[in-house]
Amino acid sequence: MTTVAMGAGMMPIALGIGVDPSFRAPMAIVVIGGLITSTFLSLLVIPVVFTYVDDLILRVRSLWTGKGDTRAG
Repeated sequence: MTTVAMGAGMMPIALGIGVDPSFRAPMAIVVIGGLITSTFLSLLVIPVVFTYVDDLILRVRSLWTGKGDTRAG
């Protein structure tokens, strides 16, 4: 929700609405792009990478110790 509010707040600046948007519009576009990128990374990419790394650690541990899956449940 914070990302949406920030993006909506920066949208008029990115579109050039207002007084002298020549130096503010590029900055607003970069900020909106950074918000979208960081939201995508934190909500989708990081959890997927964590899952793969966790599975890899469990497989290496089971190969190293010779035991099966050590997860509970």
